[in-house]
Amino acid sequence: MRYKVGLILILFLGLVACGKKSNPTQSNPTIRFESSHSDCKEPSGTERVDISSSTDTIRVAHFNAHYNTCAKIKVDVVKSKYGFDLFEKDEGKSCDGMCYSDVTTIIYDLSAGTYLIRVFDTTGSSVEQGYAIIQPTEDDGPQG
Repeated sequence: MRYKVGLILILFLGLVACGKKSNPTQSNPTIRFESSHSDCKEPSGTERVDISSSTDTIRVAHFNAHYNTCAKIKVDVVKSKYGFDLFEKDEGKSCDGMCYSDVTTIIYDLSAGTYLIRVFDTTGSSVEQGYAIIQPTEDDGPQG
């Protein structure tokens, strides 16, 4: 009997421990977003990030990102204390070449507010940060 209680306790603790593990760059499933990247292109100016917003949407465009030619660029969007962190990462096969591409992420279904947006490249280095403001709509009611 004592062994059954101990075994049940061990199984319970194992389940609790597994449930608490998390990947800090894993996307929050409640964040609605999509991302895409262009094919290789000639750089048009310098690397830059443009952040814009409209209604309930934030658009983040990372122009002239310098990544592996063969890799597919994915973006993880993680909710932070004041907004969103965007982690660009390359997936798939890699090859010897590097090229420039534009990476675009759209975060949507957002409520009114000011959001800090931080963009990180595939090495985890900060590329840019800025603010996006979602204005209240008539449906949001009076703000107080």
